[in-house]
Amino acid sequence: MKEQLISKKELLLKCDITYGQLYRWKRKNLIPDEWFIRKSTYTGQESFLPKDKALKRIKDIQKYKNEYSLDELAKKFAEESGAVENNAVSNETLISQWSRYFMSEVGEGLLDKYPEEKAVYVGTILNDVLTKSIISMDELQDLKVFLLQSSENNKHAVLYICRKLGITFYLLAEPQGQITLDKSVKVLDTIRAEKLFMEEM
Repeated sequence: MKEQLISKKELLLKCDITYGQLYRWKRKNLIPDEWFIRKSTYTGQESFLPKDKALKRIKDIQKYKNEYSLDELAKKFAEESGAVENNAVSNETLISQWSRYFMSEVGEGLLDKYPEEKAVYVGTILNDVLTKSIISMDELQDLKVFLLQSSENNKHAVLYICRKLGITFYLLAEPQGQITLDKSVKVLDTIRAEKLFMEEM
């Protein structure tokens, strides 16, 4: 089950903060740039953030902002994040593992157009899928769009590549999540992001 999102407007109202405060915290890296996800809505483009993470982070900022400077808070959050992901493979290593063909056809475009964390996350999964020759290049482009819109850079997610009546589709779930599929659905591959992004301990 993918992480629930909250719109930037709703976040401001819920936390009783201003645009200025939010973007000051973003500039100080208190709220990671990759948490801001652009999506098309009926009113145009709108920014969304992972709901639980954003609400907790803002609650923590408000709780500690009189006790620590913003720079000290940024360091504190970075250390906490590093402790959780201290066995994560570096972006440089992940990019170096992309095939030359993938880099020229897809990877360079991702790195030019999107924040590094998002580009490396999506690119690493796509490169893995491409090397297995599971789906066509057109389907790979569809998967790219799906991951850019839905993945939230979850390095513990499980991606299911499925096909029904000749149509390929994709599902993201948490490692412990349960999914139920129609008997007519064929699961072409199951990709555990953890195996791609985390070093074995």
